[in-house]
Amino acid sequence: MKRALTIGVAGHVDHGKTTLVRHLTGVDTDRLGEEKRRGISIELGFAPLMLPALDSVVAAADALEVGLVDMPGHERFVRRMISGAAGIDAVLLVVAADEGVMPQGREHLAICELLGVRQGAVILTKVDLADEMLLELVTEDVADLLAGSVLAGAPVLQFSAMDAARWLPRLKEQLATLAGGWLASRASQRDRRARMGFRLPVDRSFVLPGRGTIVTGTAATGRVSIGDSLCVHPGGRSFRVRGLERHGEAAESFAAPGRIALDLAAAATEDVPVGSVLATEGALLETLRVDAWLRALPHLIRPLKARQRVTVHIGTTHVDAAVTQLTGEPLPPGEAGFVQLHLDRSLAIAGGECFIVRSSAADPRFGQTIAGGHVLHPAPARHKLADPGVAEALGQLLDGEDDARVAAMVALARGRGVDEGELAQHLDLPADAITRSLKSGLSRGRIRRFGRPPRYLAPSAVEELEARALAAVDAAHARAPERAGVDDAELTRQIGAWMNGDMVGAVVAALVRREALVRVGGVIARPDFTPTLVSARPEVHAALLAELAEGGLALPIGNALVSAVAERCAAGAAEIELACREAVAAGRLVQLRAGYLMPTDRAHAAIRSIFEAFAAQDTFTTSELKQVLGLTRKHLIPFAEFLDAKRLTVRAPDGDRRFRSAALQRFREGDAPWR
Repeated sequence: MKRALTIGVAGHVDHGKTTLVRHLTGVDTDRLGEEKRRGISIELGFAPLMLPALDSVVAAADALEVGLVDMPGHERFVRRMISGAAGIDAVLLVVAADEGVMPQGREHLAICELLGVRQGAVILTKVDLADEMLLELVTEDVADLLAGSVLAGAPVLQFSAMDAARWLPRLKEQLATLAGGWLASRASQRDRRARMGFRLPVDRSFVLPGRGTIVTGTAATGRVSIGDSLCVHPGGRSFRVRGLERHGEAAESFAAPGRIALDLAAAATEDVPVGSVLATEGALLETLRVDAWLRALPHLIRPLKARQRVTVHIGTTHVDAAVTQLTGEPLPPGEAGFVQLHLDRSLAIAGGECFIVRSSAADPRFGQTIAGGHVLHPAPARHKLADPGVAEALGQLLDGEDDARVAAMVALARGRGVDEGELAQHLDLPADAITRSLKSGLSRGRIRRFGRPPRYLAPSAVEELEARALAAVDAAHARAPERAGVDDAELTRQIGAWMNGDMVGAVVAALVRREALVRVGGVIARPDFTPTLVSARPEVHAALLAELAEGGLALPIGNALVSAVAERCAAGAAEIELACREAVAAGRLVQLRAGYLMPTDRAHAAIRSIFEAFAAQDTFTTSELKQVLGLTRKHLIPFAEFLDAKRLTVRAPDGDRRFRSAALQRFREGDAPWR
């Protein structure tokens, strides 16, 4: 069995990275003519390295499969280096023995550390060009570089291309030992990542004659098999996986992390460009704003500003952005804190994803890299600065256990709540871990569940919603004391029109169960409230029904209806409106929207005619609906929106409508889904 590991080969330009990779693998990763002319790497290079498995747990016949990523070392190509470092498991920092530590070596080490790389080694190349004294000085130089970094105490290996036959066997044996240990130390983390949705930042996209478009990258999470459909971000187009390869060998399926090449059916290179992300459909969302943990590098001369323009490198792409310190204060060199990144263009970003921050000014010893960190929330709301509740929740997302992280993400959703699918998009956790944590949070009272399908809220958010609901009912009583109460639609608008109506209904139902509110007919009121006008007179009801009995579907709306009823009987607007509400509550009238009422049997007959007309079609247009109902736009649009509100239809972005599957199924079974 082959066990996979992805290792980056980093370091300053002309320190021998590509030569080292060629001797280890037999692959020349400099593919471009310009690279060969200039003698430097410009693009990322990739090569497989098969190492013997030396640990006692695995049979000697098994092998450890390493994907080496050869990263350009020139300062002009650091952007490509960052793309290559995204997703690597370990780093080999190459330092030429005749030159010692150089600027891009320092910058590359800092980048790898900021991207979450925690394992690696140093390889001194060109040792044939250094005498014993120089080797000792370079070794001390390397030790100083590694001191205080994640590679402090890492092994320092040696190699010379001038006498490769002498150095290679020992080097491969050392790498096999190190790689086996690195793989074992990350086993549980790798299993966890494989159980998440598939995500592949694309670092190469090209056409292979006879095959079509091929994309490659280091898969960060999830599994993929031939025949799967993957979504391209940004954009959202989906393509089927026609073929799959690992290091040139065909495979039926793949589990992350590791290097992979995918053959996408019917895709062009411009459909899946370098910098895009391939993902399981629904696994990622595109965002313009993220919450993150950011660490400023210690060599900076001055603090990062409270709000500063920067370039953010994430995955295999980069974007200009504004970084805001959530404390409202500058971030000192070497310190870390919570920030919100405001991106100039939308990107598909996953929770837990690491990123690099660079500025336009370059430090002569460390380059343009100034900070880096990882995403805590990929689609947050805007925050008030120095908000202790936000800081507490982000702190749990940073280093809390699974239960605490799920509860924190629910808390950051505030009154909107969040469903299980959104939690899977926001958190770098497998779906089964999220489900377990939700159950735990519900049983311990840290999370509340409302609506169907369920949305999850923090107890503090529920308390806020309940307070707003009670305040809205009180305001309605004060505004219209003659009314018996407020209906569900109006109450939803008062609490927050952007909210899920079912969730609002569930919050109100909880208040009714606690007798903080009562439901009388079709309206909601305070238990001790008595309307000044208890009920409309029978003659007002009769006049209302008589007025609406005339005509078809094009009935008087709003003030026109009130005026028409007032002409039939001596009644004021308040009593007529009360009669309307009472008739709706009694089921004699249907309210299509505020002021637009229709006899129930006529409304149901019209809806039936719509189902009969379009049940065999995938969608229908507003013009087609107009032909069936015979209405002008004044009446047609409210009727169409009523169908949407009753969850009978759903409107697409292009304006067409389709029946919801559940409603259409009930109709085909002979039921009346509009009742």
